[in-house]
Amino acid sequence: MPQDSQRYSAANLVRDFLDYFAARGHDVVPSAPLLPDDPTLLFTAAGMVPFKGYFSDPASAPYARAASVQKCLRAGGKQSDLENVGRTLRHHTFFEMLGNFSFGDYFKKEAIEWGWDLSVEIWKMDPARMWVSVFEEDDEAFELWEKHIGFPRDRIVRMGRADNFWGPVGDTGICGPSSEMYYDSGRPGKEGGPAVESGDRYIEYWNLVFPQFFYTAGGKYDLLPRPGIDTGLGLERLAVILQGVEDNFHTDEFLPIRTAVAKSVGDGAREEAAQLAINAAADHVRALTFALAEGIVPSNEGRGYVLRRLLRRALTKLQPFGVREPFLADAVDAVVRTMSPRYPELTARAALVKEMVTAEEERFISTLEQGMGRLERVLDEARGSRSRVVPGAEVFMLYDTFGFPPELTEEFALDAGLGIDRDGFQSSMQAQKERSGGAIGVAGTTNGEKFITIGDFKRSEFVGYDALSCDASAAGLRRARGATTDDQYIEFTTDRTVFYPEGGGQVGDAGRARFGDTELNVVDTFRVGDRIAHRASWTSAGDPEEIFQAHPGGRLDVDRERRLATARNHTATHLLHAALRSVLGDHVAQAGSLVAPDRFRFDFHHFQAMKPEEVAEVEHIVTEAIMADMSVTAQSMPYKEAIATGAMALFGEKYGDTVRVVSVEDFSRELCGGTHLAHTGEIGPFFIRQEGAVGAGIRRVEALTGAGAFRFAKALVAERNSIAALLKVAPEDIDKRVRTLLDDVDAMQKQLRRDESRQARDSAGDALSAAITIGDVTFVAAKVEAGDVPSLRRYGDALREKLQTGVAVISQSQADKPVCLIVVSDRAVSEKSISAADITREISKALSFRGGGKKHMAQIGLGNIEDFDRVADFVKETLKSLT
Repeated sequence: MPQDSQRYSAANLVRDFLDYFAARGHDVVPSAPLLPDDPTLLFTAAGMVPFKGYFSDPASAPYARAASVQKCLRAGGKQSDLENVGRTLRHHTFFEMLGNFSFGDYFKKEAIEWGWDLSVEIWKMDPARMWVSVFEEDDEAFELWEKHIGFPRDRIVRMGRADNFWGPVGDTGICGPSSEMYYDSGRPGKEGGPAVESGDRYIEYWNLVFPQFFYTAGGKYDLLPRPGIDTGLGLERLAVILQGVEDNFHTDEFLPIRTAVAKSVGDGAREEAAQLAINAAADHVRALTFALAEGIVPSNEGRGYVLRRLLRRALTKLQPFGVREPFLADAVDAVVRTMSPRYPELTARAALVKEMVTAEEERFISTLEQGMGRLERVLDEARGSRSRVVPGAEVFMLYDTFGFPPELTEEFALDAGLGIDRDGFQSSMQAQKERSGGAIGVAGTTNGEKFITIGDFKRSEFVGYDALSCDASAAGLRRARGATTDDQYIEFTTDRTVFYPEGGGQVGDAGRARFGDTELNVVDTFRVGDRIAHRASWTSAGDPEEIFQAHPGGRLDVDRERRLATARNHTATHLLHAALRSVLGDHVAQAGSLVAPDRFRFDFHHFQAMKPEEVAEVEHIVTEAIMADMSVTAQSMPYKEAIATGAMALFGEKYGDTVRVVSVEDFSRELCGGTHLAHTGEIGPFFIRQEGAVGAGIRRVEALTGAGAFRFAKALVAERNSIAALLKVAPEDIDKRVRTLLDDVDAMQKQLRRDESRQARDSAGDALSAAITIGDVTFVAAKVEAGDVPSLRRYGDALREKLQTGVAVISQSQADKPVCLIVVSDRAVSEKSISAADITREISKALSFRGGGKKHMAQIGLGNIEDFDRVADFVKETLKSLT
């Protein structure tokens, strides 16, 4: 087997593949992004994703044959390989898939022939070590391998539907058999080929899929008039075969990344368990680098949740081997150095990626130590139980308190031979949501009442984009209760309406409705299936059912001023979204919104707080767009056409074949069903009231427009004048006067700290008089009158200076929830290798107190001052075991 790593470098293998198929009439197509056009997909998980529409409609393809090297990410959803990463030598989350495709052009003969020719003639694989599999019913593929290629019959394996049949993706659709190519690596394992060996011996490196059927709703496999070809060749698996290395993680493009990760482990990297952990972390940092470079950011949902899980999985994998500090940034550098020759966009985003991963690491590491201690106790308890299952409540506690995703807890449980109670976790999650207060409509609830049928209308038509009034016929009716028993409401549906139902972050319309002589105050509008329901206060003494049955036809009138105020804010959200992407980067994506008449808020993916100058720049860009009085237009078009025009879709939203695109000239283009203005100039004044965090990786801007913004500005001016009067200065001198006052306060605080330090040094001597000696280490335990933690720390510093070789445990004597410090002198650290942080970790495990720190000083929180003696006794016993 050739092992010339330079000849068979990943870069050369890519060149070989693309040149080979280009010479055979294939258009070479660049890799599509990991973020697919289809919002129903988490990531681009296979080479065929960008081409999938062409298999069902070959006439729509711009080429009959294509070849590509596609970036792929499988870390969430049905195609996830995450659980296998680090457990096998061949699975990855991020990988590169070489593929050749036919859209109604060539078929099985050419695909098999070229797969064989490239493997044996170009890459010089040993035919004697190759195996192939075919679908058990695919005699055509079997004969092509045996008779056309001349492949030995005893190494052609017929396998079932689970292994050698692709699709359909849904209940119906394109599907077909496949043929897979394997290489015998020679590793220990079962003889007899891939059908009997499921380990790492037989490497499946190329999958030839033959999409030739359409599976119908009636359960029939109809032959396609123009079948296609979809192949996927794993670059990493190909490289491990041709480079002759031990596994995928030692190939030329992976080894530098793995080496960078291994440096963080140090001497422990030689352990077998550490080797697998390093493999997993190296894989994850490569996936993170590519995903973050595309602007996908960690968050608590969707794609962002997958990235956060990858990062936390990398950290927890290495935690048992002593990794306590952020390490991924160095590994990101290795990814960029190794992969940027083929993906130059990595270099441009490297600094941003490193900032994001480091921020996420620091945030998670702060709770990881405590979480791992609790996790170990949870696993120990599960080992001793009959079910050997971690209770759902404990899984939720680890998630809610320490940020451990349930999948992460499940992995640790599997390693320990345990399971987790996923149903119990979901129940605990739901209970938490209910405790935090689920959203209830403005008027309250319906107690589950069903609608009474008034008219036979299956759906409601919304006609309110161009009108604020319309005639309508009632379809259904039900009663609803309010917050008190005195509040009475009804909810009615109609065949058509001008009232916009709550959706897409925009609140429902309010206004008036009239049926016969009964006038109703509509307070909210929302969807019920395909119908639109209007919630209205009911003040009439009559029976609403009788009134609506007698007068099913009515008049609906939206509150014009409320609708316009809401439209101002909705159009402003589109301007804000575009401005944020312009200032912060293309990774910014909407994560939620509220559009109301009086205000709006906009949540977006971004990993750090906005700088004041960034907020000011965004505000300026939006104001400029308003002043330009740009036209706002809406157009319905096919979903694919809308995406092709650059319209932004929101992940998680379900879109139909036809969508509504709202455009603000060339400034903004989004898929949106909400109500908008005709021109941006109608928005009026715009102010960003606040920018802040709502979760890790999610920021929120709260803003005002129109009359609300005007009132906000007036209130700020009034407040400014009031402050100036209090300070007895002119409004323009407020800043100068406040700075002077702050300087005076700072000077007084410094003097207070000097006085406290002097007092601490004096009283530290008193504490030493009660010291005892354990071996040759001095031990002090003292309760101190310290009003706050900084004062306690100053006392600890003073005591540490007086200790020669010693350890002290001190705590606040008067606090309701006292803080306890473990203090270790310089000589005790250097000569005795005693660490306050290590002692604190042991206290956390044994006594369940939370804390942490460094070698010379660490702190823990106590429940009450009575807990101090338990901690002091524990430290005393620990010192006895060390000396």
